[in-house]
Amino acid sequence: MLFTEEDVTHRLAGIHVFPINALPAAGLVPEGIDTLCHEEAVKFEAMRRYYDMVDADLLFCFSDIALQAEAMGAPVRYASDEMPAVCAPAGIVRVPRACKAPRMALNGQVVRRMRTAYPRRRIAALVYGPFTVVGQLTGEQNALRRVREAPAALSALLVEATAMAEDYARLLLDAGADLLWISDPLAALLPPPDFDGFAGRYLRQLFGLMSDGQTILHICGETSDLLAPMVATGAGGISFDQCMALPTVEAQVPRQVAMIGNLDPVEVVTMAPLHTVCAATRELAATMGIRSNFILSTGCALPPGTPIENVRAFIHSGREAVADIRRHAAYLAPLVDAVTRGDATATVQTVGRALAGGRDSLRLLDGGLVRAMRQAGARYEAKQCHLPELLMSVDAFYEGFARLKTRLPGSADAGPRVLLGTVQGDLHAIGKDLVRILLEANGVGVIDLGVDVSKDRFVAAMARYRPAIIGLSAFLTAARRQLPALIGSLRSSGNENLKVVVGGAAVNAVIATEVGADGYARDAVAAVKLIRGLITDLRAGEGASR
Repeated sequence: MLFTEEDVTHRLAGIHVFPINALPAAGLVPEGIDTLCHEEAVKFEAMRRYYDMVDADLLFCFSDIALQAEAMGAPVRYASDEMPAVCAPAGIVRVPRACKAPRMALNGQVVRRMRTAYPRRRIAALVYGPFTVVGQLTGEQNALRRVREAPAALSALLVEATAMAEDYARLLLDAGADLLWISDPLAALLPPPDFDGFAGRYLRQLFGLMSDGQTILHICGETSDLLAPMVATGAGGISFDQCMALPTVEAQVPRQVAMIGNLDPVEVVTMAPLHTVCAATRELAATMGIRSNFILSTGCALPPGTPIENVRAFIHSGREAVADIRRHAAYLAPLVDAVTRGDATATVQTVGRALAGGRDSLRLLDGGLVRAMRQAGARYEAKQCHLPELLMSVDAFYEGFARLKTRLPGSADAGPRVLLGTVQGDLHAIGKDLVRILLEANGVGVIDLGVDVSKDRFVAAMARYRPAIIGLSAFLTAARRQLPALIGSLRSSGNENLKVVVGGAAVNAVIATEVGADGYARDAVAAVKLIRGLITDLRAGEGASR
């Protein structure tokens, strides 16, 4: 048994890892999506095949954003290889009983059969939020305009959409679903002062159907400014889009509310090779798993074409990684707190106590010190702290690492390292220095050669340190002209896997390609994201080759 419910503080018992929706199930039956949407036997067979292979903790019935709007009068276009889509605004808006709306009734029957097939697994009643449904009924831009131009008319539509959503939710819950999931993606575009009036109040009404708190709210996109009113809806869990840096918002989510997210469903789970899926999943679990209210999921629904083996890898590696890190959370959490506060004394003391208690040194490094620096770096990138605070966290990290280093295995610091330098003739240092600080804040080992670095010094440093990645800074045109020869010399050194990235005012993405670089970053934050991505790929490749 990987988990015990004592590990968690939220109300969603038994849910630890799952992907949103069940759209990949469409690829498991020969019929097209259009048929799957209208034939109960086909849809249930797709669900059965999918969840027989995908051991998720929360199950969904394949659903789409057009369903509720269609029941209320919007025309919908179907295709064998595309999701249903509203093709025109509704002429006359109606609010039928959910049991009389053909596709709603069909989903109710499928959920009923899923409950029989999977009696011990949690099943979500997936409903779209009223503001999103009104956007489907009237056109999204028209719905947003009405916030200012016709708020009374918009509110009247929202009341009708809420009544439809409530009846549909009851149908699914009566059929056997035991958790209410509401996706309200269009609400992400509401100005924060208007969120409660046009979304939050209606979401609270819907969540009131579940007195036990078995509710989750998902809103796509960047929702930092909406997080407080989202929590105020009373949802038992908040599901975050993949664009969100979870460490920057974790303090705003109460411990009794589940914090759910947020692996990229397309770039990672759908498109990446298997080893990258596992590596990215483990990294997210390592970063967030020490929080007792964290649930691992995707940032949005997996698209229909997602390879099933990738979904299974996400579930399996995620479940193991979260369970593993959670077993050590009691002593890792205070260490993370000390480093993020920039308290070097507390950091050293916490490391010392953990070592005296027989704690694993590698665990303290990866799950404590490095995790804390990821959080500090994410907070800086989100402008939640300033450079002095970040530097204090970096100092605390190195003090803790110095206390820990003698207890680490010899290979503990043998991960990919980065060599930085400003090209010869160029004395600009600030941009490069900020890249170094942010990389160190993410737990990346950096060798900084400084400014005005000659080709020979770069080559000698490469031979000495064997970095996986080299970052070259060029603010002057004269420095840029040296890049082709410099990069050529570095690549001829014998490291065929070497990655070279460039930045600075004298280069851009086109020039980076022309000079033979593997990537370009316009600023320090972009450079760190680029380099971290390269490191993830390198580590995943090493794991796959073992």
